[in-house]
Amino acid sequence: MTLAETIAAHGRPYGSGRFAPPGTLPDALTEPLRDYKLKVAKRYRTLPPALVDMVMPEGRLFVSPKIDGELWFALKVSGETVLCAPNGRMLSGIPVAVALERCLDAAGDDALVAGELFVAPARQDSGRPRVFHVARALRDPSQAIRIGFKAFDVARWRGQDMLRAPYEERLALLAAAFPESGPASRITTVLEDKRGVTTRYREWVESKRYEGLVARHDTGGVYKVKPEIGLDAVVIAWSDRLVLDRVELRELHVALLREDGSFHVLGTVGGGIDAETRLRLQERVAALACPSSYRMANREGTLCRFVRPELVIEIKCNDLMASDPGEPPTLRMTLAYDPASGWSAREALPLPVMIGPVFVRERDDKRVDLADVGLEQIRQITPFEDEEREPQPGVREARVSYAPAPEPSRRSTVITRKVWTKESKGQTNVRKYVAWATNKADVDPRFPPYVVAFTDFSAGRKEPLQRDLRVASSPDRLDEQIRRWEADNIKKGWVEVAQPAPETVPEESPSPG
Repeated sequence: MTLAETIAAHGRPYGSGRFAPPGTLPDALTEPLRDYKLKVAKRYRTLPPALVDMVMPEGRLFVSPKIDGELWFALKVSGETVLCAPNGRMLSGIPVAVALERCLDAAGDDALVAGELFVAPARQDSGRPRVFHVARALRDPSQAIRIGFKAFDVARWRGQDMLRAPYEERLALLAAAFPESGPASRITTVLEDKRGVTTRYREWVESKRYEGLVARHDTGGVYKVKPEIGLDAVVIAWSDRLVLDRVELRELHVALLREDGSFHVLGTVGGGIDAETRLRLQERVAALACPSSYRMANREGTLCRFVRPELVIEIKCNDLMASDPGEPPTLRMTLAYDPASGWSAREALPLPVMIGPVFVRERDDKRVDLADVGLEQIRQITPFEDEEREPQPGVREARVSYAPAPEPSRRSTVITRKVWTKESKGQTNVRKYVAWATNKADVDPRFPPYVVAFTDFSAGRKEPLQRDLRVASSPDRLDEQIRRWEADNIKKGWVEVAQPAPETVPEESPSPG
């Protein structure tokens, strides 16, 4: 089936063209898009502007403004050109897609160009393009004429893999094929050293024209420079660790207050806390300990301990990442607090994820109210799927219930597991994973469709046991998680151990998010 036939069969009318949902693009064509996202776009190093001079290397840097949009691709196969996203969505026939066909005339019959899909602000709008404008425009066919595409990289050209070529060569292809402006155009790129990056940051970002900038070094390193994000959040729980026979605070679990009075779990913060502050905070949270009927695990897989919502802290992070449009949202639990009975679960709702959170300081001048620790802090920076949800004032009871064990057909089943060992200095190190299908995602939104648990045990390490739990929306996404982990962790010297056949696994509670 050709690309035109595929989008005609699965897409819906959208403006002057058609728009197809996630999963429409065949897997064989989607894989290079996902690979680019995982191996290139996801590995940009994010820096605050203050660290540019310290961290960025000397030498030539190709510097571009960072458009606040969605990663999409111009894909040309057998002479047909479409716009497509890593999750298999497709766009054709609208003005930006027609313009891309002309841009790729020189690319032969096989090409793949990465870019940002964005929405040009209307004349009455103020400010720069924002990523949530794209999601809204894709739901409204009348907005199709406002969608644009800024090309910033060439992955394939005339059937040749270009990602191993110097970026200067790929940039030359973009300059020859794409105009500087129009529905489909190339990103502005200038040659600078790292001192010039700081100048461009002031010109492009501090002026509020763009969300950040991207700097590509001659050696292949890519840096994304964005302002740090500051948040005030309330501490709801803590985890500790044993250090030289002394209990020490490991990390704080924080939340933001919603308009309905519930607390939305934001995540954990462990970095940026010096030894003296850890001791002081350990005493503070221990004095605030309270009961909870909800159980929440820390990164080591042990249960954290809850506290009364009284301690406010300031956090800074590199970014807030919402889930990709068209993908299942990242859900985190909302909790109710009662002074008599403590914490209880309400429901899991979408919330962006903090990237690189760091503790800044305690905020004794802040109160636990909407003005100081409200969810609006995030909405002002990264609007997300839950933004139009109606608040429900005064509702305090738990809205979730943990049902009895499900029917056998709904029990989780192991899909795959692998174990590797490696001998080192007379000790055995172990790395392993187990992946399973929950078989409950279609009847209970608290469960992700697929889960994979990674374990890394090294006897000589300060923290011998490390665990990582990840979720996936499809078998393909699950395979991506596993392939990437194996590539990063299973290298020379690791020997695979034979495993028994997959089986049904014990029932688990929904992921606490």
